[in-house]
Amino acid sequence: MSGRPDILLAFFHWIEYLGLLGGLGSMVIRRLAGNRPPISWARYPPMHVAFGAAFVGGLAVITVEGFHTGALPGWERLARVAAEGLALVFCVRGIRFVAPMALLAAVLLPFAGHAAAVGPGAVLGDAVHVISAGMWAGGILALATLNPPGGWRGPEARALLDRFGGVALIAFIVTALTGVLRASDQLHDVSGVWTTSYGVVLALKSVGVGIMLVLSALALRRGLPVARVEAAFAVLVIAATAVLAAFPTAH
Repeated sequence: MSGRPDILLAFFHWIEYLGLLGGLGSMVIRRLAGNRPPISWARYPPMHVAFGAAFVGGLAVITVEGFHTGALPGWERLARVAAEGLALVFCVRGIRFVAPMALLAAVLLPFAGHAAAVGPGAVLGDAVHVISAGMWAGGILALATLNPPGGWRGPEARALLDRFGGVALIAFIVTALTGVLRASDQLHDVSGVWTTSYGVVLALKSVGVGIMLVLSALALRRGLPVARVEAAFAVLVIAATAVLAAFPTAH
């Protein structure tokens, strides 16, 4: 992967990714909070805000891309942004089709990225990566918006973290494995990690993921209230992902 990232495009990718992953994570937290016994205060992370950001960011992305190429966006880009918009509308109006629209947007996201230049297998792996990242990192973002009575050391907060822990572990493993596959498609040898700009950003992202993993372990095993610190690192990791997406596609 060569060239330099488009910083404006990276910024709008970042907004879209934050919104889409945060929306997916909010759905996970809402579902877990609804399990018996229900945890009422955790059932309403601001999912509408997340999907609003995803829609605005996605619309800006295809606008900037169209300005650069001088061409109309393809069907997969239009369908992705439309799905994000519908997820927002359904969320605000309480219509029961938010999840299908959010998942559709996540599945369509790789069709407009580097994976599309590699092949169908890469697109499928990237789609799985986005969904699992939404369940893990997006769930962390959603948790950071909540204010549990008695703090994160309280019994209901601990119960919610325990429920999320099992889901987050599996989602993290899938995210990590598919992330390695994504990196191998773009970097042809290990030296690319330190000899290319893409590799350096990827390395920084990996460091951020490692810190998030440590913070998750502290939260789950020691009960430390680090949800917002972990979410801050998630924001930075997603920013690195957006920069990676803004690198020119290899032809």
